[in-house]
Amino acid sequence: MFRHLRNRLIIINLAVTTAVLLLAFSSIYLVARETTYRRQILRTEYITDSETQYLEQTINKRIQSERNQALSSLLASLFIVGVSVEFAVAVLSYILAEAAIRPVKEAYDAQKMFIANASHEMKTPIAAIMANLEVADIQDNQWIDNVSHEAKYMADLNRQLLDLARAENAMTVTKTADTVVLKDFVEELLSPFQPRMQTQKIHYEFRTKLKAGKIKIVKSDFAQIVSILMDNAVKYCDKQIIVTLTGKSLSIENDGATIPADKLARIFDRFYQTSKSAVGVGLGLSIAKTVANHQGWKLAVTSDDKTTTFTLTF
Repeated sequence: MFRHLRNRLIIINLAVTTAVLLLAFSSIYLVARETTYRRQILRTEYITDSETQYLEQTINKRIQSERNQALSSLLASLFIVGVSVEFAVAVLSYILAEAAIRPVKEAYDAQKMFIANASHEMKTPIAAIMANLEVADIQDNQWIDNVSHEAKYMADLNRQLLDLARAENAMTVTKTADTVVLKDFVEELLSPFQPRMQTQKIHYEFRTKLKAGKIKIVKSDFAQIVSILMDNAVKYCDKQIIVTLTGKSLSIENDGATIPADKLARIFDRFYQTSKSAVGVGLGLSIAKTVANHQGWKLAVTSDDKTTTFTLTF
Protein backbone atom coordinates (compact mmCIF):
# COMPACT_ATOMS: atom_id res chain seq x y z
CA MET A 1 0.00 0.00 0.00
CA PHE A 2 2.72 2.47 1.00
CA ARG A 3 4.89 1.45 -1.93
CA HIS A 4 1.96 2.20 -4.23
CA LEU A 5 1.46 5.59 -2.56
CA ARG A 6 5.17 6.41 -2.88
CA ASN A 7 5.17 5.47 -6.56
CA ARG A 8 2.10 7.62 -7.19
CA LEU A 9 3.83 10.64 -5.61
CA ILE A 10 6.91 10.07 -7.77
CA ILE A 11 4.83 9.69 -10.93
CA ILE A 12 2.86 12.85 -10.17
CA ASN A 13 6.08 14.84 -9.61
CA LEU A 14 7.62 13.49 -12.83
CA ALA A 15 4.43 14.21 -14.81
CA VAL A 16 4.30 17.81 -13.58
CA THR A 17 8.02 18.32 -14.21
CA THR A 18 7.76 16.82 -17.70
CA ALA A 19 4.84 19.09 -18.58
CA VAL A 20 6.69 22.20 -17.35
CA LEU A 21 9.90 21.26 -19.17
CA LEU A 22 8.07 20.49 -22.42
CA LEU A 23 6.30 23.84 -22.28
CA ALA A 24 9.47 25.77 -21.42
CA PHE A 25 11.78 24.00 -23.89
CA SER A 26 9.21 24.15 -26.69
CA SER A 27 8.90 27.89 -26.16
CA ILE A 28 12.70 28.31 -26.15
CA TYR A 29 13.09 26.27 -29.33
CA LEU A 30 10.28 28.05 -31.20
CA VAL A 31 11.54 31.49 -30.20
CA ALA A 32 15.10 30.59 -31.22
CA ARG A 33 13.91 29.16 -34.53
CA GLU A 34 11.75 32.18 -35.30
CA THR A 35 14.53 34.61 -34.40
CA THR A 36 17.07 32.69 -36.46
CA TYR A 37 15.01 32.61 -39.64
CA ARG A 38 14.05 36.26 -39.41
CA ARG A 39 17.64 37.42 -39.82
CA GLN A 40 18.24 39.05 -43.23
CA ILE A 41 21.17 38.36 -45.55
CA LEU A 42 23.24 41.49 -46.22
CA ARG A 43 23.73 42.29 -49.93
CA THR A 44 27.09 43.39 -51.30
CA GLU A 45 26.62 46.58 -53.33
CA TYR A 46 29.97 46.81 -55.12
CA ILE A 47 29.85 43.46 -56.94
CA THR A 48 28.20 42.94 -60.35
CA ASP A 49 24.70 41.48 -60.46
CA SER A 50 25.75 37.99 -61.59
CA GLU A 51 28.48 37.80 -58.97
CA THR A 52 26.08 39.11 -56.32
CA GLN A 53 23.51 36.47 -57.18
CA TYR A 54 26.07 33.68 -56.96
CA LEU A 55 27.51 35.07 -53.74
CA GLU A 56 24.06 35.40 -52.17
CA GLN A 57 23.22 31.82 -53.07
CA THR A 58 26.47 30.56 -51.56
CA ILE A 59 26.03 32.61 -48.40
CA ASN A 60 22.38 31.55 -48.20
CA LYS A 61 23.29 27.87 -48.26
CA ARG A 62 26.00 28.33 -45.65
CA ILE A 63 23.75 30.36 -43.36
CA GLN A 64 20.93 27.85 -43.80
CA SER A 65 23.30 25.02 -42.90
CA GLU A 66 24.59 26.90 -39.86
CA ARG A 67 21.04 27.69 -38.78
CA ASN A 68 20.02 24.03 -39.00
CA GLN A 69 23.13 22.95 -37.12
CA ALA A 70 22.51 25.54 -34.42
CA LEU A 71 18.88 24.47 -34.02
CA SER A 72 19.88 20.79 -33.93
CA SER A 73 22.50 21.57 -31.31
CA LEU A 74 19.95 23.54 -29.28
CA LEU A 75 17.46 20.69 -29.53
CA ALA A 76 20.08 18.14 -28.42
CA SER A 77 21.10 20.39 -25.51
CA LEU A 78 17.49 20.81 -24.41
CA PHE A 79 16.96 17.04 -24.57
CA ILE A 80 20.07 16.33 -22.48
CA VAL A 81 19.12 18.99 -19.95
CA GLY A 82 15.55 17.66 -19.80
CA VAL A 83 16.67 14.06 -19.19
CA SER A 84 19.12 15.23 -16.51
CA VAL A 85 16.44 17.28 -14.77
CA GLU A 86 13.96 14.39 -14.91
CA PHE A 87 16.52 12.02 -13.39
CA ALA A 88 17.31 14.51 -10.63
CA VAL A 89 13.59 15.05 -9.95
CA ALA A 90 13.01 11.27 -9.83
CA VAL A 91 15.78 10.78 -7.26
CA LEU A 92 14.67 13.78 -5.20
CA SER A 93 11.01 12.70 -5.41
CA TYR A 94 11.91 9.22 -4.17
CA ILE A 95 13.81 10.64 -1.19
CA LEU A 96 11.09 13.16 -0.30
CA ALA A 97 8.27 10.61 -0.80
CA GLU A 98 10.02 8.14 1.50
CA ALA A 99 10.50 10.87 4.10
CA ALA A 100 6.87 12.00 3.83
CA ILE A 101 5.43 8.49 4.04
CA ARG A 102 7.67 7.22 6.86
CA PRO A 103 5.71 8.81 9.76
CA VAL A 104 2.40 7.61 8.28
CA LYS A 105 3.78 4.09 7.82
CA GLU A 106 5.11 4.01 11.38
CA ALA A 107 1.74 5.12 12.74
CA TYR A 108 -0.04 2.56 10.56
CA ASP A 109 2.30 -0.24 11.72
CA ALA A 110 1.75 0.81 15.33
CA GLN A 111 -2.01 0.69 14.77
CA LYS A 112 -1.76 -2.79 13.25
CA MET A 113 0.36 -3.96 16.17
CA PHE A 114 -2.13 -2.52 18.65
CA ILE A 115 -5.10 -4.18 16.93
CA ALA A 116 -3.35 -7.54 16.82
CA ASN A 117 -2.14 -7.38 20.44
CA ALA A 118 -5.44 -6.04 21.81
CA SER A 119 -7.40 -8.71 19.96
CA HIS A 120 -5.20 -11.47 21.31
CA GLU A 121 -5.47 -10.06 24.83
CA MET A 122 -9.27 -9.77 24.65
CA LYS A 123 -9.71 -13.28 23.29
CA THR A 124 -9.07 -15.02 26.60
CA PRO A 125 -11.38 -12.97 28.89
CA ILE A 126 -14.19 -13.05 26.32
CA ALA A 127 -13.90 -16.81 26.05
CA ALA A 128 -13.91 -17.05 29.87
CA ILE A 129 -17.06 -14.92 30.12
CA MET A 130 -18.89 -17.05 27.57
CA ALA A 131 -17.73 -20.28 29.21
CA ASN A 132 -18.92 -19.12 32.62
CA LEU A 133 -22.30 -18.11 31.20
CA GLU A 134 -22.72 -21.55 29.67
CA VAL A 135 -21.76 -23.30 32.92
CA ALA A 136 -24.08 -21.08 34.96
CA ASP A 137 -26.95 -22.13 32.67
CA ILE A 138 -29.30 -19.43 33.98
CA GLN A 139 -32.53 -19.48 31.99
CA ASP A 140 -35.15 -16.75 31.44
CA ASN A 141 -33.06 -13.97 32.95
CA GLN A 142 -33.08 -10.75 30.93
CA TRP A 143 -29.83 -9.44 32.41
CA ILE A 144 -27.94 -12.68 31.81
CA ASP A 145 -29.33 -12.80 28.26
CA ASN A 146 -28.07 -9.26 27.66
CA VAL A 147 -24.61 -10.17 28.93
CA SER A 148 -24.57 -13.26 26.72
CA HIS A 149 -25.65 -11.25 23.67
CA GLU A 150 -22.97 -8.59 24.21
CA ALA A 151 -20.32 -11.23 24.88
CA LYS A 152 -21.12 -12.89 21.55
CA TYR A 153 -20.98 -9.49 19.85
CA MET A 154 -17.55 -8.82 21.39
CA ALA A 155 -16.35 -12.28 20.35
CA ASP A 156 -17.45 -11.62 16.77
CA LEU A 157 -15.80 -8.19 16.74
CA ASN A 158 -12.60 -9.64 18.19
CA ARG A 159 -12.56 -12.42 15.60
CA GLN A 160 -12.91 -9.91 12.76
CA LEU A 161 -10.15 -7.72 14.19
CA LEU A 162 -7.87 -10.75 14.27
CA ASP A 163 -8.86 -11.58 10.69
CA LEU A 164 -8.05 -8.00 9.67
CA ALA A 165 -4.64 -8.15 11.38
CA ARG A 166 -3.88 -11.47 9.70
CA ALA A 167 -4.99 -10.14 6.30
CA GLU A 168 -2.69 -7.12 6.59
CA ASN A 169 0.24 -9.17 7.83
CA ALA A 170 -0.30 -11.64 4.98
CA MET A 171 0.38 -8.81 2.50
CA THR A 172 4.10 -9.26 3.19
CA VAL A 173 3.91 -13.04 2.68
CA THR A 174 3.79 -14.81 -0.68
CA LYS A 175 1.35 -17.72 -0.59
CA THR A 176 1.50 -20.73 -2.87
CA ALA A 177 -1.34 -21.17 -5.33
CA ASP A 178 -3.03 -24.56 -5.56
CA THR A 179 -4.68 -26.18 -8.55
CA VAL A 180 -8.39 -26.78 -7.94
CA VAL A 181 -11.47 -27.74 -9.90
CA LEU A 182 -13.12 -24.34 -9.59
CA LYS A 183 -16.77 -25.46 -9.72
CA ASP A 184 -16.29 -28.17 -7.10
CA PHE A 185 -14.25 -25.88 -4.85
CA VAL A 186 -16.87 -23.11 -4.92
CA GLU A 187 -19.70 -25.57 -4.23
CA GLU A 188 -17.71 -26.88 -1.27
CA LEU A 189 -17.32 -23.33 0.09
CA LEU A 190 -21.02 -22.54 -0.34
CA SER A 191 -22.43 -25.73 1.19
CA PRO A 192 -22.03 -24.63 4.87
CA PHE A 193 -24.42 -21.73 4.21
CA GLN A 194 -27.27 -23.88 2.93
CA PRO A 195 -28.72 -24.77 6.38
CA ARG A 196 -28.92 -21.05 7.26
CA MET A 197 -30.61 -20.27 3.95
CA GLN A 198 -33.11 -23.10 4.48
CA THR A 199 -33.89 -21.85 7.98
CA GLN A 200 -34.47 -18.32 6.66
CA LYS A 201 -36.47 -19.73 3.71
CA ILE A 202 -34.12 -18.17 1.16
CA HIS A 203 -34.29 -19.42 -2.39
CA TYR A 204 -30.71 -20.27 -3.40
CA GLU A 205 -29.55 -20.69 -7.00
CA PHE A 206 -26.07 -21.59 -8.25
CA ARG A 207 -25.45 -20.75 -11.91
CA THR A 208 -22.43 -21.88 -13.88
CA LYS A 209 -21.47 -23.37 -17.22
CA LEU A 210 -18.18 -24.74 -15.89
CA LYS A 211 -17.73 -28.47 -15.57
CA ALA A 212 -14.25 -29.67 -14.70
CA GLY A 213 -12.21 -26.57 -15.44
CA LYS A 214 -9.10 -26.28 -13.28
CA ILE A 215 -7.47 -23.11 -12.04
CA LYS A 216 -4.47 -22.16 -9.90
CA ILE A 217 -5.56 -20.06 -6.96
CA VAL A 218 -4.63 -19.30 -3.34
CA LYS A 219 -7.33 -21.40 -1.70
CA SER A 220 -7.26 -19.82 1.76
CA ASP A 221 -7.65 -16.27 0.47
CA PHE A 222 -10.33 -17.20 -2.05
CA ALA A 223 -12.25 -19.14 0.61
CA GLN A 224 -12.08 -16.21 3.05
CA ILE A 225 -13.50 -13.76 0.52
CA VAL A 226 -16.30 -16.10 -0.59
CA SER A 227 -17.20 -16.81 3.05
CA ILE A 228 -17.41 -13.10 3.87
CA LEU A 229 -19.51 -12.30 0.79
CA MET A 230 -21.90 -15.20 1.39
CA ASP A 231 -22.28 -14.38 5.08
CA ASN A 232 -23.04 -10.79 4.11
CA ALA A 233 -25.58 -11.91 1.49
CA VAL A 234 -27.40 -14.23 3.93
CA LYS A 235 -27.55 -11.49 6.60
CA TYR A 236 -29.16 -8.94 4.33
CA CYS A 237 -31.10 -11.18 1.95
CA ASP A 238 -34.88 -11.13 1.77
CA LYS A 239 -35.95 -14.08 -0.38
CA GLN A 240 -33.29 -14.97 -2.95
CA ILE A 241 -29.54 -15.42 -3.43
CA ILE A 242 -28.05 -16.13 -6.85
CA VAL A 243 -24.40 -17.18 -7.18
CA THR A 244 -22.95 -16.98 -10.69
CA LEU A 245 -19.57 -18.55 -11.48
CA THR A 246 -17.49 -18.14 -14.64
CA GLY A 247 -13.89 -19.06 -15.35
CA LYS A 248 -12.75 -15.60 -14.22
CA SER A 249 -15.34 -14.27 -11.78
CA LEU A 250 -17.77 -15.08 -8.99
CA SER A 251 -20.88 -12.95 -8.39
CA ILE A 252 -23.17 -13.15 -5.35
CA GLU A 253 -26.52 -11.38 -5.74
CA ASN A 254 -29.18 -10.94 -3.06
CA ASP A 255 -32.53 -9.18 -3.07
CA GLY A 256 -32.37 -7.74 0.43
CA ALA A 257 -31.49 -4.27 1.67
CA THR A 258 -29.90 -2.28 -1.14
CA ILE A 259 -27.05 0.22 -0.85
CA PRO A 260 -27.66 3.90 -1.72
CA ALA A 261 -25.50 5.20 -4.56
CA ASP A 262 -23.82 7.79 -2.34
CA LYS A 263 -22.65 5.07 0.05
CA LEU A 264 -21.31 2.54 -2.47
CA ALA A 265 -17.89 4.24 -2.60
CA ARG A 266 -17.37 3.69 1.15
CA ILE A 267 -18.80 0.19 1.46
CA PHE A 268 -15.31 -1.37 1.78
CA ASP A 269 -14.10 1.11 4.44
CA ARG A 270 -13.32 -0.24 7.89
CA PHE A 271 -16.20 -0.10 10.39
CA TYR A 272 -18.41 1.59 7.79
CA GLN A 273 -22.07 0.58 7.82
CA THR A 274 -24.83 1.92 5.64
CA SER A 275 -27.11 2.40 8.66
CA LYS A 276 -26.92 2.26 12.43
CA SER A 277 -29.27 -0.72 12.44
CA ALA A 278 -26.99 -2.77 10.16
CA VAL A 279 -25.95 -6.24 11.34
CA GLY A 280 -22.29 -6.77 12.20
CA VAL A 281 -19.39 -4.43 12.92
CA GLY A 282 -18.41 -3.29 9.43
CA LEU A 283 -15.13 -5.17 9.05
CA GLY A 284 -15.97 -8.15 6.85
CA LEU A 285 -16.03 -6.35 3.51
CA SER A 286 -12.89 -4.40 4.40
CA ILE A 287 -11.09 -7.68 5.09
CA ALA A 288 -12.34 -9.14 1.80
CA LYS A 289 -11.14 -6.08 -0.12
CA THR A 290 -7.72 -6.19 1.56
CA VAL A 291 -7.24 -9.86 0.70
CA ALA A 292 -8.47 -9.34 -2.89
CA ASN A 293 -6.10 -6.41 -3.46
CA HIS A 294 -3.17 -8.42 -2.12
CA GLN A 295 -3.84 -11.17 -4.66
CA GLY A 296 -4.34 -8.69 -7.51
CA TRP A 297 -8.05 -9.56 -7.75
CA LYS A 298 -10.86 -7.04 -8.17
CA LEU A 299 -13.77 -6.87 -5.75
CA ALA A 300 -16.64 -4.63 -6.84
CA VAL A 301 -20.23 -3.96 -5.80
CA THR A 302 -23.34 -2.77 -7.62
CA SER A 303 -26.75 -2.04 -6.15
CA ASP A 304 -30.07 -0.97 -7.62
CA ASP A 305 -33.63 -0.72 -6.32
CA LYS A 306 -34.03 -4.50 -6.06
CA THR A 307 -30.69 -6.28 -5.69
CA THR A 308 -27.12 -5.94 -4.47
CA THR A 309 -24.33 -7.82 -6.23
CA PHE A 310 -20.74 -8.37 -5.16
CA THR A 311 -18.40 -9.56 -7.91
CA LEU A 312 -14.93 -11.03 -7.38
CA THR A 313 -12.79 -11.08 -10.52
CA PHE A 314 -9.71 -13.30 -10.20
